[in-house]
Amino acid sequence: QLIQKSKKDDSENWEGKDWIIKNTPQQGINWIGEHPNIKAVIIKTKDGSYADDGWKNNEKTIYSYSFKAAKGIINFNDSANRVLINQPISNYPILLFTDSSNKWEFQGCFKIIDILEKAVILEKMISFPSLNDKNSDNDDVILYKNEHTEGKIKYITHMLSERNRKIIDEIK
Repeated sequence: QLIQKSKKDDSENWEGKDWIIKNTPQQGINWIGEHPNIKAVIIKTKDGSYADDGWKNNEKTIYSYSFKAAKGIINFNDSANRVLINQPISNYPILLFTDSSNKWEFQGCFKIIDILEKAVILEKMISFPSLNDKNSDNDDVILYKNEHTEGKIKYITHMLSERNRKIIDEIK
């Protein structure tokens, strides 16, 4: 619902066209903003969805996530794949959620450290990025604007995280 409401200018979740959540239906890749000005990527994944997906270490700091494919063929120009490929260049955060007993569990804020033939390798960021309005190697990434915020967190981000204990612990 949040994704749909972010696209309607008469919705309480409307924050302007730069804050629309784009998505690939049933694929689990969502992004905030328009190419090339992506604010963040939201990944929702279920264990076993793709053979290459999953944790790569016991500490749960390295995660492999498969590119979107149609009938086994990866189109690297597809918007969902482009937001993954461009992350190391633009430095926006990737918020990773995994399915846990039919609820989405926030795993943390990640960045891409390797791009493979069929997947990207994500590494958990030590700290949650500072939130400002830039997307370059030297600047942190904004997830909120001055209006429609709650405690300096953008409403959309707040909606995703308000009752998620792991996000609250991560920020503290």
